Amino acid sequence: MARSEEPSIGKESGGCQLRKAVKVYNRVLASWLPERCQHCGGAAARGLCQACRADLRPVLDPCPRCGLGRPVSRCPRAGEPWSVSTLVAPLRYQDPLDRYVHALKFLSDRRMGRALGLLLADHLRTHDTVASVGALVPVPLHRMRRLERGFNQALEIAWPVASAMQLPVLTAGIHRRVSTRPQARISTHERRANLTGVFHVRRKLDGLTVAIIDDVVTTGATINSLARVLRSAGAAEVHAWAVARAPPSANG
Repeated sequence: MARSEEPSIGKESGGCQLRKAVKVYNRVLASWLPERCQHCGGAAARGLCQACRADLRPVLDPCPRCGLGRPVSRCPRAGEPWSVSTLVAPLRYQDPLDRYVHALKFLSDRRMGRALGLLLADHLRTHDTVASVGALVPVPLHRMRRLERGFNQALEIAWPVASAMQLPVLTAGIHRRVSTRPQARISTHERRANLTGVFHVRRKLDGLTVAIIDDVVTTGATINSLARVLRSAGAAEVHAWAVARAPPSANG
């Protein structure tokens, strides 16, 4: 299991003991019941069955800095100072993966978050940047958006990655203080302006190498904006790990 970010204080409350008992019960139940594919319902071992995994298309020959397949015709690093050391986003954002991400974000299918996180974790096992990372930072949601959705999809993806890599997940003191317009509906230039001053870090990251976790990277404006403030808080390096990479739109 991933290390907890905050130490427990004092005696456990009855509610805490109950939650632990429920977790133990769920683990025992899961050991007896076969796992089902989160998409088709077939037999699965890690979120999605092999057939559904085979339908996903990888990014071919990705650039390690921007994650786009090479040759890169529209590199996002050319338009602004780039604060992300490396970007790992192994899958192309197309059908059926786009439907899986939509189910997580807009249909409240939180179990799909685990399935997507396991996909990302399996890819990261062979990636050479993993060893240097000391903590994960899921892209935060504004508090109003989180209240509407009920959860942060980046955090749902981060948990299985954290468990697989034995890394802590940092959320305290890392905030999205402005509720921005949906990034998918605006141009590349507008995205950059949309994210100015959005993120705020109120914790020290002196010398720590972190990896940002997100679902999909398109222009890279979101992860780059967050990486910038993480570096300002003292992070030595900032990598970005996402499930999918979408090419920037032609109108960017």
